[in-house]
Amino acid sequence: MIKKTILQYFTLTMLFNFAMCSIVATYVTFLTSNGLNLFEVNMVNFVFFSVRLIFEIPTGAFADVFGRKASFVMSCLLMSLGTFMYALSHSFWGFAAAEGVSAVGSTFASGAFDAWLVDKLNHHGHTGERHRIFARAEFLGRVVGIASALIGSYLADIRGSLPWFLGSAIFLVTGIVTICWMKEEYFEKQPFSWSLGLTSMKNTFLSSVEYGIKNKVVRFIVIVGLIQMFAVQAPNMQWQPYFIQFVHAKRNLGYMWVVMSSFLMIGSMIAPRLLTRVKDEKKSLVICQVIAGLGILLTTLVPFLAGIMIYMVHEIPRGMYGPLKKKYLHDNIPSKERATIASFESISPHLGGMAGLLLSGFLANTYSISLAWVTSGVVLIGATLLVAKNGVKK
Repeated sequence: MIKKTILQYFTLTMLFNFAMCSIVATYVTFLTSNGLNLFEVNMVNFVFFSVRLIFEIPTGAFADVFGRKASFVMSCLLMSLGTFMYALSHSFWGFAAAEGVSAVGSTFASGAFDAWLVDKLNHHGHTGERHRIFARAEFLGRVVGIASALIGSYLADIRGSLPWFLGSAIFLVTGIVTICWMKEEYFEKQPFSWSLGLTSMKNTFLSSVEYGIKNKVVRFIVIVGLIQMFAVQAPNMQWQPYFIQFVHAKRNLGYMWVVMSSFLMIGSMIAPRLLTRVKDEKKSLVICQVIAGLGILLTTLVPFLAGIMIYMVHEIPRGMYGPLKKKYLHDNIPSKERATIASFESISPHLGGMAGLLLSGFLANTYSISLAWVTSGVVLIGATLLVAKNGVKK
């Protein structure tokens, strides 16, 4: 049962990532081709972070009260709808509405999916190292993401909306597979009642927030996550308009995404080795942040070929961050409120992302992409070192 559970986790991760990555290589160029400038593109994503900020903890509590399966299925269906809306939209407000629906969908998955894996493995007596499972899942997700991004980039050269239709269809397939596969033997089902359910969600929410504020490990991860998401908005949103001046065709952006994903995969796979060497999750996360910040800082300050090499290499520590963070977090939170606390941890990146989108969009649109990236790199390095004293390993 343990092997079957891990295999299901890997398969659902790959399906979900395939749907997500169908649009990643051409996302910004799709919006700009519909008349949006760089600041407006960032504002569309500002909607995403704003909606996630509102719904993150309630949907995490929904998963803890009504089950991780129900939550993940809801995520797949809403993501499918939002992506389909994107494909049909041609204006800022149309994209904003689609982003809002997708944002709600993403919150239903953010805490629930990993919580399902951890609790089911615990239920069946698994004693292995979970960070290796997270690392392998991230690796496999990147592999299928490469294929999806390439397919999407070629489809975008035919018609900009085609990658979105593809993603919508795969999200729907993922939801159907989840309904058939995902089991929750550990979960104690409760009689359905909106009043009791909402009361239980409220209590779970309050206890989880209290735990997250008091727990030094969770607090450290929250602060570091805010800093990272603030800083990475510039490269996340502007790598396509920055690099397309050198590579020209959209399909070439797809090949760039292949290389970027390859370095991210390398990072996710060597994350356990860094932890083995450093022997401290907190220090490992700080190292990842600082090296990634250096990469963002230097990319636009050197000639193109050197810059693109630096940018690709900076993806390695970014790939390492996820598995290390998940292990550090899930090793230090209780099972009962696991999904809600994981959602609480996800709030700070939303705040950081919203601020990062505003600043980087303004700097890039008013001054230059280079200034936006240099500012982001300096913030990521400096702020991470400043908060490195916070949080202690338990």
